[in-house]
Amino acid sequence: METGQIFLISACVLLVLDFILLLMAKANPEEKKKLERAFFASSLAYVLIIASYLRLTFAFLNDNFWLSEVYTYSSSSLSVQYKLGDPWIGSSGSMLFVAFLFTLLYFVYRFRGFGKESEFRITTYKILDIFLIFLLLVTLLKSPFELLPVTPMDGAGLNPLLQTFWVLIHPPVVFLGYVFVFFAFTLTLAGMITGESENEEVREVLKRSLYAAWLFLALGIALGGWWSYEVLGWGGYWAWDPVETASLLPWLALTAYFHLPARSKDLAKEITLLITFFMIIFSTALTRGGLLESVHAFGKSPVGPVLLGFAFCVVIYFFYLTRSTNKPFYTFDMNTSSLYSVAIFAAYWSLMFLLIICFLGDAAPIIGGLFKENPMTTSPEFYNKWCFPFTLAFVAALGGCNIGLKMKRYLMLIVSVLLIGAVLAAIGQPTPNWLANLGLPLLTVAGIAIAYNFARLISKKNSSSRLWGKTIMHLAVVIILIGVFVSSAAETESGNIVARPDSVIDALGLQITLNNFTVYPGTGSVYYPQHSFIGPERSALKMDVAIEDDGGEVHHESLWMYYYINYGVVSEPLIISAPAGDMYISMHQTKSSFNSMFFALMGQEVQPEDSVIVVKRVPMIWLVWFGIILLGIGMTVLLLGELRKGGIIAKS
Repeated sequence: METGQIFLISACVLLVLDFILLLMAKANPEEKKKLERAFFASSLAYVLIIASYLRLTFAFLNDNFWLSEVYTYSSSSLSVQYKLGDPWIGSSGSMLFVAFLFTLLYFVYRFRGFGKESEFRITTYKILDIFLIFLLLVTLLKSPFELLPVTPMDGAGLNPLLQTFWVLIHPPVVFLGYVFVFFAFTLTLAGMITGESENEEVREVLKRSLYAAWLFLALGIALGGWWSYEVLGWGGYWAWDPVETASLLPWLALTAYFHLPARSKDLAKEITLLITFFMIIFSTALTRGGLLESVHAFGKSPVGPVLLGFAFCVVIYFFYLTRSTNKPFYTFDMNTSSLYSVAIFAAYWSLMFLLIICFLGDAAPIIGGLFKENPMTTSPEFYNKWCFPFTLAFVAALGGCNIGLKMKRYLMLIVSVLLIGAVLAAIGQPTPNWLANLGLPLLTVAGIAIAYNFARLISKKNSSSRLWGKTIMHLAVVIILIGVFVSSAAETESGNIVARPDSVIDALGLQITLNNFTVYPGTGSVYYPQHSFIGPERSALKMDVAIEDDGGEVHHESLWMYYYINYGVVSEPLIISAPAGDMYISMHQTKSSFNSMFFALMGQEVQPEDSVIVVKRVPMIWLVWFGIILLGIGMTVLLLGELRKGGIIAKS
């Protein structure tokens, strides 16, 4: 058995021992010895988990190809930065990485509470033990330390779509969001068990954890969108891919959570956080268990059903706990004469309905697959059609939170704006998509209202960080949605254009002058499993181009295409950004260009006769990226405000 696997099994045993000791201990000085032994057992478990993660990292750095995970995701020629990131790139390693992050957070919380144990903290430790043991068992179920029967001479190489800077940032950011949600949900369960959910210290730790989770989940989606946009093959910055859609679910749930009243007398906050937790498990099961076909998912594995089974057990236990709380699940506590109260209510439920639609879009094919060999798939049109009205409701709610009008006047304003949108939809302006035309006037009015509120905040000297963060975020959401509506509705594509060297093509207002091809021979080193020998990882083809845009400016750039022996042909898009939008140009294979790259792997230079060029114009896409930056700033302001309030960071 591999050393890293022994570490994980030993850590599980120690955590079980810790759990038993905590069950036997009570929060009083007489139980000090038991609590110290429990802390020692848990600390040793943390060390073993960290050692296991480091063992996997060193296995990648040292090219230990007898491990299946190392063979599948690495090679001797892979750059060091990707080898360092490999543990969170693969299916099995990523589960170990989540357990590693969870361990670090658990250790910090437990270390800070050592010697200050209370009934609440002991209960929290027990739940954290259960969650961590489960994460370790799932990791062992499809172990990253699985040994191959025969050690190959080299690795198969990392998928070229993953050989990008963003693979080093995007997964860790997403997993941090998941870990903070797990931690916050643990605090919630402990509060329900002990009755200390209203404790001020507990509430503050919970709030800081959730703000951190919210920020990391949002950044994870944003980084994934940019990665998908600049690496051809993922389907653009958003394509309603099953895994993309699943990643949105916990963010929607957590955003809805922050639109609930701060001091509610029901279980709405707890249930919404339960939904957030469940959606994270669902998203992980979808990605790591291969429950649906997706360019982002790994192959089928038993991890998916096990994760879902655990989530359902937690849900059952949660509702068992609600029996002793004597609180209703939800109370419609809304002041119908207050625009702000109605807007907050509408924001919460529009987000929850968006979550339901997106969840059903992912879940329906999975359920259908249990009864049919060829289950249905959920098309982007389904999401666009059903999400649209609730997106508009959310935008109207954002406007209502930031405008100082009476309820009736605001409703009249909304109706008037929607009528203008209906007229624009009927005449087909300003975009070819009637849904976008219907929604743009409402987005514009909401944006003006929020911008006006933002200007008022600037004029005030002592505005709270909460108001600043909230207003910046509201403005960011409107800007993102305007960018999405315009860029997706008005995007144009040339289709395939056969291009030959030393020629000129015209496409979508661009004049592209093509020069000769440059053929690059095979580089790198990977194992060819189909031939059982080592060879070059890839060859490449480059074409220098001069692109003259609408304004007469000439851009001298290069188009690239690569052939990876174990993964096929990959095109690298050329993106030229301008205020009006992006010019998105890519080169694709023909029989001639493929043969050229194939022979280049064997050291022969054969000039291709042609290739295929595809040109896209993506208008106003910069609004999406600008809005995402603003959203991150707003969330950071909220988190920093909470950390200052708790004395975690010093006030300036």
